[in-house]
Amino acid sequence: MTDQQTDQGKNTYLADKIQQLKEKWKAFQEKSPIIARIVAYCSLLGAIGFAGIISLFLLVLVGAFGRLPSKKDLKAIKNHTASEVYSADSVLLGKYFVENRTNIDFEDISPDLVHALIATEDARFFKHSGIDLRAWVRVFLRTVLLQDESGGGGSTISQQLAKNLYKRKRYRLFSIPINKIREMYIARRLEKVYSKDELISLYLNTVPFGSNIYGVEVAARQFFQTSAKDIPTEEAAVLIGMLKANTYYNPHRNPERSKGRRNVVLKQMVKYEYLDKASSDSLQQLPLDVKYTRESNNEGLATYFREHLRQELADKVASYTKADGRPYNLYTDGLKIYTTIDSRLQKHAEASVKEHLAKLQKEFDRHWKNKKPWGKESILMREVRKSKRYISLEEQGRKPEEIMAVFEKPIKMTVFSWKGEQT
Repeated sequence: MTDQQTDQGKNTYLADKIQQLKEKWKAFQEKSPIIARIVAYCSLLGAIGFAGIISLFLLVLVGAFGRLPSKKDLKAIKNHTASEVYSADSVLLGKYFVENRTNIDFEDISPDLVHALIATEDARFFKHSGIDLRAWVRVFLRTVLLQDESGGGGSTISQQLAKNLYKRKRYRLFSIPINKIREMYIARRLEKVYSKDELISLYLNTVPFGSNIYGVEVAARQFFQTSAKDIPTEEAAVLIGMLKANTYYNPHRNPERSKGRRNVVLKQMVKYEYLDKASSDSLQQLPLDVKYTRESNNEGLATYFREHLRQELADKVASYTKADGRPYNLYTDGLKIYTTIDSRLQKHAEASVKEHLAKLQKEFDRHWKNKKPWGKESILMREVRKSKRYISLEEQGRKPEEIMAVFEKPIKMTVFSWKGEQT
């Protein structure tokens, strides 16, 4: 038998099968017309829906909702990094930043952080190429139907990284599907540009922990006074647990919730064989040992000096250019600034000033008790009328007596004292 005869036989066979299906469908329509009509409508809707999804994917790919980053763009990714000010004895005095972040390499990240991340957020991270279809099925069955918190989400680490790097936009009713599709495309491209270890380090340098804390290095330092490299297992589990909701599971503000989430992460590490059960059970019994310290321009050593230095450096730094011709930025380029201040002497000096000013405050309070340091009442009222609050109320059409009634109403606030802030 020739190839032509074989092809003709196949065509005849297919034509017969199609004819049989048509006859069966016609018979079904005659027997159950209502059900047949419903099936036809559902099939049509399914076909339209499928075509719509495919069209949406194509529209996103061609840039109808904004240009997708190219591989070249992804290779050039650079997170904003805080510039650091050091004393002569190598103590970190403070930082200048838009986003408080210290970028670190994969080698400077504890294996416990990596294992906790994979076990909790993307167990098949090393088996997929940016998109995990099996995870979507798991989300539907476990997280949605069974309400299992440990079921995890459907987005891979690469997709979450894409969301962190390229903030979501609004597209009216289609915001969620369009943004999800964009993140899928970007995740696939990220997987082609970076190795798995590089993706992990880029992700852990990018994630926000609330209160202008970005990346695990700054988070480890501010919550536990350690580094991302030396952080113990139970504290690594706390930080990874925060990724689900960094305010809700904040160990400083919500310790009980954070502890519960930490234990979920530790159980996930056992499940995926990154931690043995005995160790996990032991770690779950430990209390949270949070050593929270806030980093800001108003806290730490030499605050006045750092502000003076900032004003001098901002313009001076911008006069130097990088290899690509762009000027340096004090707040985003991760500069290291070394000063002649000795942190030990600075501590003694600030302690002495604090002690002396506390004594002066007592003397001031004793001398001016039941008196008015500002002098005439008219002087105080003049300043009150200059305040933004007074002007705002006046613009609303309030009368002077009504405005003063608002001012006289007690408001809960935190005020400075030499014994610490008081409410």
